[in-house]
Amino acid sequence: MQFLKLPRLLMPHMRRIHLHSQPLPSESTYRFCGIDDAVALFHRMVDMHPLPSIVEFTKILGMIVKMKYYAKAIHLYTLMEYKGVVPFTVTFNILINCFCHIGRMGFAFSVMGKILKWGCQPNVVTFTTLIRGLCINDKMRDALHIYNEMVARRISFDDVLYGTLINGLCKNKMGNTAIQLLLAEQKVKPNIVMYNTVIHVLCKDGHINEARVLCSKMIVQGICPDIFTFSSLIYGLCRAGQRKEVRSLLNGYCLNNKVDEARELFNLMIERGEHDIISYNILMNGYCLNNRVGEAKKLFHRMIERGEQPDITTYTILMHRYCLIDRVDEARELFNLMIERGEQPDITTYTILMHGYCLIDRVEEARKLFHGMIERGLVPDVWSYNILIKGYCKIERVEEARELFHGMIKRGLVPDVWSYNISIKGYCKIERVGEAMSLLEDMYLKNLIPNIITCNSLVDGLCKSGEISHARKFVDKMHYWGQPPPDVTTYNILLESLCSEHVDKAITFFKRLIFERSFAPNVWSYNILISGCCKNRRLDEAMNLFNQMCFKNLVPDIMTYNILISGCCKNRRLDEAVNLFNQMRFKNVVPDIVTYNILLDALCNVKQLDKAIELLKYQIDQDISPNLRTYNILINGLHKSGRPKTARKISQYLFIRGYHPDVQTYIINELCKGGFLE
Repeated sequence: MQFLKLPRLLMPHMRRIHLHSQPLPSESTYRFCGIDDAVALFHRMVDMHPLPSIVEFTKILGMIVKMKYYAKAIHLYTLMEYKGVVPFTVTFNILINCFCHIGRMGFAFSVMGKILKWGCQPNVVTFTTLIRGLCINDKMRDALHIYNEMVARRISFDDVLYGTLINGLCKNKMGNTAIQLLLAEQKVKPNIVMYNTVIHVLCKDGHINEARVLCSKMIVQGICPDIFTFSSLIYGLCRAGQRKEVRSLLNGYCLNNKVDEARELFNLMIERGEHDIISYNILMNGYCLNNRVGEAKKLFHRMIERGEQPDITTYTILMHRYCLIDRVDEARELFNLMIERGEQPDITTYTILMHGYCLIDRVEEARKLFHGMIERGLVPDVWSYNILIKGYCKIERVEEARELFHGMIKRGLVPDVWSYNISIKGYCKIERVGEAMSLLEDMYLKNLIPNIITCNSLVDGLCKSGEISHARKFVDKMHYWGQPPPDVTTYNILLESLCSEHVDKAITFFKRLIFERSFAPNVWSYNILISGCCKNRRLDEAMNLFNQMCFKNLVPDIMTYNILISGCCKNRRLDEAVNLFNQMRFKNVVPDIVTYNILLDALCNVKQLDKAIELLKYQIDQDISPNLRTYNILINGLHKSGRPKTARKISQYLFIRGYHPDVQTYIINELCKGGFLE
């Protein structure tokens, strides 16, 4: 490619200046039926005395160029200059644009000389127009030469010039240079249009891997792919016979919480006819993973409406999400629909539905499914048994759980660590620690290594059975064996048990752990000790622990504040309770119904009823719905303070809002009527 000989005048005047785009004057004052009207007006203007301003001439030239009469605009410019009208930078930019469009780049560069001769300064539009002209006329090396000179001389440019050059490089099959330019460190950051231009060319030329790499870099830069990006990628991948890669791309967006981008990609796949059942399943799973089950359900119905046949994976994905959000009946409906439509559930589908039933304590229905699965000829696996064993342990029916455990072994299945953990926790829950310990021994005999969950369940069971000294010895063994070493949960279980015995023992143990075992307490650890101090009316020690926790950069949670506020109220230190309440809001810890009820009760006890009612109004304003406990506190307080009318109004308000009085409310009302609550 021949280098264009750039005018000598051009480069020396590329000084270190910041070029501002100068907007073209508005043409809104002129309306033309066609080119003849515009030319006629221009001729009338050049014959006027005095001559109109250059701005008016430039407006008309701009409109003629928009009509694409480039040669005519050049001719009229010559006439205007002959008449003595002094042009300015915008006029020259129009002239350069005209020469570029008719392929006369030499003349375009000669205009640069005129700009400098007339004492004007080229602006960013000037250079953008020249570079665009060079790109249109396939003179990319010259365009790059100007760009490089601008960079070297630190002349600022905007994203329009940058995008123009990238677009020109891509159109002239110089994709690698475009990529280098795109990824180079520049003050102007590439935008989605620039990336899309390069990605499109790469996909079109079969360089799909480079396109994907560039797309990844774009995302790292914080630029989200749009419909044009996806369209190019789908085209490139499908053309290369990589349809699986399209699905991988879809799945990647779903797994990275970019479901909206995944949906755009999926819609394009449908438009191009490149979708399949797997694509539907991937997007549906993406919706479910991001807690957008409503959209997953719509996609499922859209799929059926389009005549697509959902497969076992489709049903299982949606059923699983329904089960996790306690919508098991809807999961069961899907299960039944699946069978009606001729799709046979597999072991995974059955187990997911069983898990859903167990989560809401409907274990017998899970058991029926378990037997139904066997009747259909499906062989339960360890996971299926574990789900059911856990369900029975959760509702403290450990004998049924034990039967299932042994039934699993009889079927030739080998219980795993989870099987033992579930059973051990079940026994510990009902304080049958001896049987839990027997299971631990059985684990060792079968070369199964207990994990931290196993050990914490046993420590908890020993503590709940009152065997705290045994629990401490067990934890010491864990510490010295190191398989597994105790964690913060282990020590918190011990702290909680020691607090229930004597808070001093818990505090001593806590200090020894920090000193001897480099124990790093968490918020729960401090909550346990603060609660123990408050229960023993040792509020100052509780406050010291609270301050110590904050000093260690541990953020108090709602439980911490509720414990302390309750402790302050019980010790008649209401001002400190209110200060803590205000501190919560300052630290973005949102008070819950428990917080409000504690404060309301304290205000009622000291007969500050007006403040209590004011607090209730504030609570409602914060969208924290009062519960029956709230109303019982207020009604009791109002009656005790001799304000039965206000109490009745609150009772009526309670009824209107759908809170039907409970036994406690009725008892309070009746006692108050009889004058027994003074």
